[in-house]
Amino acid sequence: MAQAPERSGGPSDAKSDKRDKRDNREIIRLVVFGLALVLLVAFIIGNSKDVKVNFVFFHTSTSLIWVILVSAVLGVLVDRLVIALGKRRKKGK
Repeated sequence: MAQAPERSGGPSDAKSDKRDKRDNREIIRLVVFGLALVLLVAFIIGNSKDVKVNFVFFHTSTSLIWVILVSAVLGVLVDRLVIALGKRRKKGK
């Protein structure tokens, strides 16, 4: 009966280790994203009252849900922008 070859610790093992680490990071990111999403939804459900929002030149009354959602989207956009600028800065060096 043939046996499977044993790992020799060669270059393919290094690629496998990198792939495993990348997979673990992706799983952690997905779990953190899922937890953040659950917390955001719970926070929105618990804060559904109307609020007065003051801007520089005007004010309006809207549901707190919309204020939270717009703030969350703007936060994600700023995060992505900062990451993109950091990558561009590193690429230029």
